[in-house]
Amino acid sequence: MDWHKVKEQLENTFNGTVLLAQGETLFLQGAYGEASIQTHAPMQLHQRFNLASVSKPITALGILLLVQENKMTFDDQLNRWFDNFPYANITVRHLLQHTSGLPDYMELFSNHWDDTTIATNEDVLNLLTQYAPPSLFEAGERMEYSNTGYVLLALLIERITNESFSKYLTEAIFKPLHMVNTTVTSTTFTEQYANEIAQGYVYDVYAGKYVDPSQHEETKGATCLNYITGDGGIYSTVEDLWKLGRAVIEAQLWDEALLEQAFTPSTFTAEQPFSYGMGWIINEDEQLGKCVWHNGGWLGYATTFKIYLQSKTIFVFLRNKEQELNYETAIGEAIEGALTTHEFHLPKKPEQYKAVHLQMETLQGYEGKYQLQKHPEHTVDVALQDDGHLYIFLPGSMPLELYALKEDVFFLRGIDLLVTIKQNTLTVIGENQKTIASKINDHTLREK
Repeated sequence: MDWHKVKEQLENTFNGTVLLAQGETLFLQGAYGEASIQTHAPMQLHQRFNLASVSKPITALGILLLVQENKMTFDDQLNRWFDNFPYANITVRHLLQHTSGLPDYMELFSNHWDDTTIATNEDVLNLLTQYAPPSLFEAGERMEYSNTGYVLLALLIERITNESFSKYLTEAIFKPLHMVNTTVTSTTFTEQYANEIAQGYVYDVYAGKYVDPSQHEETKGATCLNYITGDGGIYSTVEDLWKLGRAVIEAQLWDEALLEQAFTPSTFTAEQPFSYGMGWIINEDEQLGKCVWHNGGWLGYATTFKIYLQSKTIFVFLRNKEQELNYETAIGEAIEGALTTHEFHLPKKPEQYKAVHLQMETLQGYEGKYQLQKHPEHTVDVALQDDGHLYIFLPGSMPLELYALKEDVFFLRGIDLLVTIKQNTLTVIGENQKTIASKINDHTLREK
């Protein structure tokens, strides 16, 4: 396989860095595009990316070390460490496996937070304690992906170690593995290391250009959450994640029996589109064997980190300019596939949608609460916000702006979904699937 040719073909397909290795053999390592749209500094391999949810496996690995040191167990209950915690019978295992039923903290902040104020993990705990929104389900009843759970795991590490989450991970994992360019985010870090960070950018579909998330109506309200950690917030590089992958394969810091538990799917994932253990998505590849991995996305960043345990293959794919997710996923699959097929075929680059403005009276006609036909326990809200734009509130998500392609047809920025709203029926159209919801009232009290 001509990996040099693959490296050349990847030019102008994405903005970021990539690494593919097997054992000690490095097949592909490249940096593409620019690290900053302000300075136009070229992307470098040492550039640090916000890992978004790829931080979750690292948080989980930190928890495994505390279990290994007998400082806690997977079945310890949270109210042992969190005073006045309003949710009963939730264990560490529930948090790790996304089976806690805890409500989504992003929705809580959307309703009860001044988005000009930077939020912390303690603020997440305080809002949960103060407002105590109802659980989504009883702990251990089923699985539903939960960012809230991983924020609490980061707080749990701090309660048990009497150290900051950042200091603990640095001393327990990053330093021993010589991950010198990896750190938990903080305002100090982002200011002092601005030139080493690959800044994340979102695409303004009205202006037709990339912008800082803080300058975009849809995303600026979420920037107050940039420094919440555990579920995200770790910055790293392709090389440092390669080091981490090798350490996991070789069980350098962790007992093999503990890693085996982390890499075993929970019994609740049978009904899910993916199997999930403790911080890791798990699947089997016919050629490369068992894969433990995670992906992530946050305000311009999209990340992928895969470890194939038997074949000792590691794939890292970090991006910082928002594109259609399915397209970038297909690029990653093409790179991985070349390892076994010895062929490389890039997907066709999609067109960027251009949004049009609709009259206010037309937008008002779409507002309302819609009930999912197949899951009537869930509703979707569509509402105009103070900025005069139309937003959709999907279950467990921050508000997402609906951009009009034309009347009755909308798209979501960076997500390969179309939404149609016509004759009191809302349809979310994805690849090979449709989700239909019917309007049950005309007005919603949702606030951004």
